[in-house]
Amino acid sequence: MMEYVWITLAILLGAVVLLFAIALVHTFALRTKTGLRPVSTVSAETKKAYAEGLGKMVRVVTIAQPGVENPEPFRALQRTMDEIFPHVAKTVEKVLFPAGSLLYRWKGKNPEVAPIVFMAHQDVVPAPAEGWKRPPFSGVYEEGEVHGRGTFDTKGTLFAFFQAAEELIAEGFRPEGDIYLASSCDEEIMGEGARQTVQWLKAKGIRPALVLDEGGAIVDGVLPTVSTPMALLGVLEKGYVDLRIIARSHGGHSSTPPKNTPIARLSGFVVELERHSPMKAKMIPEVERMFAAAAPSMGFGFRFLFGNLWLFRPLVTWLLPKINSYGRALMSTTVAFTRIQGSEANNVIPSEAALVVNMRPHPIQDADASIDAIRKVAKKFDLEVEIIKGTACSPVVDAKSPAFKKLVASIQTVFPDVLVSPYVILGGTDARHYQDICNATVRFSPVRVTNDDLKKMHGLNESIGIDTLAEAVGFYRHLMKETF
Repeated sequence: MMEYVWITLAILLGAVVLLFAIALVHTFALRTKTGLRPVSTVSAETKKAYAEGLGKMVRVVTIAQPGVENPEPFRALQRTMDEIFPHVAKTVEKVLFPAGSLLYRWKGKNPEVAPIVFMAHQDVVPAPAEGWKRPPFSGVYEEGEVHGRGTFDTKGTLFAFFQAAEELIAEGFRPEGDIYLASSCDEEIMGEGARQTVQWLKAKGIRPALVLDEGGAIVDGVLPTVSTPMALLGVLEKGYVDLRIIARSHGGHSSTPPKNTPIARLSGFVVELERHSPMKAKMIPEVERMFAAAAPSMGFGFRFLFGNLWLFRPLVTWLLPKINSYGRALMSTTVAFTRIQGSEANNVIPSEAALVVNMRPHPIQDADASIDAIRKVAKKFDLEVEIIKGTACSPVVDAKSPAFKKLVASIQTVFPDVLVSPYVILGGTDARHYQDICNATVRFSPVRVTNDDLKKMHGLNESIGIDTLAEAVGFYRHLMKETF
């Protein structure tokens, strides 16, 4: 009997050694296949003109406010844009929505060719002057960058595709199909601008071949040890849910506190979720393809792990969410505790206390399932769950569509030094409204960024490099010339 046990163990050990040997050979075979970064052919004079144009747009303060409809700042920006882009202003058909969103149609030669839509929002988040090296709405061009709120998110992108259209119109170019330039006025507050635009397009029976919005970018250092920039194409957007968790009691004076007061129960609820998350974790194909695309450019250890997910997928799926918040967000519904309210007096036990939970539902556990998981935990602590608002995950972009393939080809042509990868959008964008009319609604801005640049978004000292801006204009020029 023992002889058979030893034989079985030997076979198992041999299988393990063989699998690891195969993985090792595959790891050594993985190589990054990219070209060199192209040398810019845009003149210094042209770059300066780009900087001045974007600076003018930044200086128009376009902050959207929840519950307040004030189109004038956006109309002022649109008048400024008409001055910056005179050929666009004279050529395109304009639809201006009451609150301030816009939709420009550049009519193509062939009505049978499906149109494409370029998107970026006009509104920006507030920017208190404290902590900024330069005034946040100065739009100043210094040290090779345009500085100010909105340069990256997303007036820089808005400038880039308008500038591309401006140049092509001036050169006498006319696209095969219609090109729409779209921009909402309330993306930062999850407003209705983009939805109204889509409703208008639906009413006209317009179904674009491609919609390109913000979300992904060309990121340097997106994953540990990755040495090659990655163009991250957002093909899936996680959902968004706000919950109010309510604890009730009879209140009372703080001098004789009972057990299990509202804040104590809310605290227990928070600790329970932090220690024992009810959210599932799974590596969906889109995340796996991102790791696979990055693996050839990783250091050996990470390349061995992520380049052989056929062997290590269970390990990565179990481990990554536990040690890395970004990994957790890629593979699971996330839960964040953002606001808490209790008594208005220091010596009064509240009769009601409430906690706001912000969730980003993952497709493996959609909004309804994620809310149900929270309800089960809340019930243990005698808490009520109120849904403030919520949206479901978006459908996955059809990566086999001709439009998506042409987008990938364009990125590889204009940015030959980057890896192209699908990406899961962890936040929210206007693009979610376009899913009903386009199965190639991709979240991608053609701008090069580092992790330090990303920290400036919604933060201090936001800026965009002039070389990055010039590359973005070039990309949009290239894409506008493609026939979709």
